[in-house]
Amino acid sequence: MLIEIKDLNFKYKNSKVDTLKDFSFTVDKGEIVCLLGESGSGKSTVLRLISGLEEPNAGLIKINGETIVDDNTFVPPEKREIGMVFQDYALFPHMSIAQNILFGVKNKSKEYKEAKLEELLKLVGLEELRNRYPYQISGGQQQRVALARSLAIEPSLILMDEPFSNLDASLQSRIREELKSIIKKTGITSIFVSHDKDDAISIADKIVVLKDGEIVQQGASNDIITNPSSKYVAGLFT
Repeated sequence: MLIEIKDLNFKYKNSKVDTLKDFSFTVDKGEIVCLLGESGSGKSTVLRLISGLEEPNAGLIKINGETIVDDNTFVPPEKREIGMVFQDYALFPHMSIAQNILFGVKNKSKEYKEAKLEELLKLVGLEELRNRYPYQISGGQQQRVALARSLAIEPSLILMDEPFSNLDASLQSRIREELKSIIKKTGITSIFVSHDKDDAISIADKIVVLKDGEIVQQGASNDIITNPSSKYVAGLFT
């Protein structure tokens, strides 16, 4: 087991209701997990808590057996070894593709950085674009750059927030398959947020369905698709 989350509770300061209520789930090493639900269900908040961008009101988070959050512990984001792919990719417009990918690689030799860059450019199929800038490449290519940048720090976990929402519908199917292939090649555990059933069906090994801050069903993708636990879950796949 790579990730263990137990009884996580969270409420934003200006909110009258809890965003997450007794949220618990586990992720095995190498799994791709989709947090699926409608807007406001708490999906992105889970990513923010795992990454350390927010601190829960109560609960436990462990990664690789190490407690990073509990009542007495809070490991800061920069020490969690987590890669993050944001919804808008958050690439630096004034940096080349190569510079963007290597941005988070610190205290390494020039030789190491060059070898890592070549490895990642090949992995995401962008060898010929290393000297271009984000505005010179497509949305799908920008997404692959963002993924390569998150992989460059050699994380144990990658978090992705709505990774396909900025892509044209005509591109989404192909990019889903590309992204799944890249992640599976690396063997890195991944959690992504989506409100789109096609994202979950195409990529996820496991689906966690949220509604109003609570888990209403979780399990292997095929099991949830074929045996929804409620009308709400069934409605997400119709």
